[in-house]
Amino acid sequence: MTVSRNVATVGWAWKAALTVLVSLPMPVLGDSTTGITLDAGAPIHLEKLTGSMHQLEDPGGSLDITAVSSEPANTGFVVATAASTNIGFSRSAWWVRLTLRNSADVARQVYLRQDYPLIDSLDVYEPEAGGWQIHSTGDRKPFSSRDVEHKDFLFPLTLPARGESTFYLRYQSQGPVDINLSLLDTNELAAELSREQLAYGVYFGCVIMLLVWSGLVFLAVRDVAFLSYFAYVATFGLYMMVNTGFAFQFLWPNSPRWGNTVLPILLNVAIVAALQFSLTILRARDYTPRLFRMARVLQVISLIAVALCPFVEYATLIKPVTALILVTVIFMIALGMISLIAGSRPARYYVIAWGALLCGSVVFLLKNFGFVPHTFMTQHSWQVGALFEMILLSMSLSSRMNELKHQSRTDSLTLLGNRREFDAMLPIEFARANQQESPLSLLVIDIDQFKLYNDLHGHAQGDEAVKAVAQALRKHARKPYISCRYGGDEFCAILPGTNEALAAVLAERLRSAVQSAMTGEHTVTVSIGFACQSHSRFASADLLFDAADAALYSAKQQGRNCISDFRDRRGEAPPPVSEEKRA
Repeated sequence: MTVSRNVATVGWAWKAALTVLVSLPMPVLGDSTTGITLDAGAPIHLEKLTGSMHQLEDPGGSLDITAVSSEPANTGFVVATAASTNIGFSRSAWWVRLTLRNSADVARQVYLRQDYPLIDSLDVYEPEAGGWQIHSTGDRKPFSSRDVEHKDFLFPLTLPARGESTFYLRYQSQGPVDINLSLLDTNELAAELSREQLAYGVYFGCVIMLLVWSGLVFLAVRDVAFLSYFAYVATFGLYMMVNTGFAFQFLWPNSPRWGNTVLPILLNVAIVAALQFSLTILRARDYTPRLFRMARVLQVISLIAVALCPFVEYATLIKPVTALILVTVIFMIALGMISLIAGSRPARYYVIAWGALLCGSVVFLLKNFGFVPHTFMTQHSWQVGALFEMILLSMSLSSRMNELKHQSRTDSLTLLGNRREFDAMLPIEFARANQQESPLSLLVIDIDQFKLYNDLHGHAQGDEAVKAVAQALRKHARKPYISCRYGGDEFCAILPGTNEALAAVLAERLRSAVQSAMTGEHTVTVSIGFACQSHSRFASADLLFDAADAALYSAKQQGRNCISDFRDRRGEAPPPVSEEKRA
């Protein structure tokens, strides 16, 4: 048993070492022994042809088939590797040489597949008697130029019986050059395409479901967040159709120029829609006004890029657009993190969603720039990341729906609960405290001489004073405490599980925080009254509120800018306090 394990371990280590050695980029000159021999009767399904083919860079793009198939250019080919075939952005033309040997007694037809569809110009030179048969296609030519009507490039090649054929391919593109060739016979190709169609059907089916769901919800609730989400999913989904080749095949097969122009347009429109969705779902104007303005700047830049797309060369525009995408995604993650800290509920799913897209985007861009090899995961990492992102964003929209349910209970100026929220929650917390025999304190807060403050400084400055009190409550009376704007310049804080002593400490913190929030002639102060329900001191929630309100009146009588607790130790109902006395 031990011997077999040792042998297996040594074998695994030897295999790993060979794998590393084979994967090293070695500029070996081509020779007649390099190529692929196809066994008679065996199915043909070769995913990666690197190592069995050669490549040649043509920096000026001036070489033709005669030049590359004869001396001296023919001797300049080097063995292709996974790293060397994932070229990325390049102005050069690239040639590939592939030798296929048919060991069968009959001619065989095989399909050479290039599965990255965004290649501007791709020519395949198939040897024939007296010359070359040229298969000339690319996404800069009409879709009808393809031998097989498929989103990828498929070239049917005929191999003579007991013969050897050498094929040449020429790549040139303003976008990334990604040489990824596979070889399949008819049966294997049909099976491969069937599996891929199922996978793409599931993918785009999910996108359509998200579109239908968000569209129907928008029609029902008329909330801008759902409309911007719909626009983002629609735009990004269409971009994915372009990126995978389906858009060229089914939407504009006779308009290759538009097919290349629309790609950066869709990317920039997706940025605008995503930013608008983010600003709406996270309420950035209220929580993070500076980042709100930065998002507007990014949207303007994207719209300028959209306007430039018809007039600027794709190769010139795509790199800054790529950089803009990365900056935008990182910005939106930062926006989500700050909103999450500020208390935004939808931000939880939002941050995870954009993190998933960022990971997929980074892998995809590294593949495009040639830093990581072309594999199924690196080629489709953006699509996978985007699908997870869109699903998670839909979950943040579900949280948004919960917010809409509570929006009628939210004060628009302070983002705290309003009078309706207070009236609903105080009885609930009062009953819970009695049931659990735990203390419940209530603070009633009033801005001192607010009418005079408004008369002296104006209503806009008065709003700032109200916001200052709300900010102090958000900072010092977080969950499970419940802070509400009761009305005008009066606030309330429900403090479950808090006794009288702790309520006094919190009230003093709030008073001090408000006083230090605004300085100079705009300084604002508050008076705070509080009462505590313990040992069934008050018979109802209304009596608890009246007690805290009476304590507030006492604080006003003591000269304002102070705190006061309810001193009625007999458990009797406190006398009601009129609005005139409270002011």
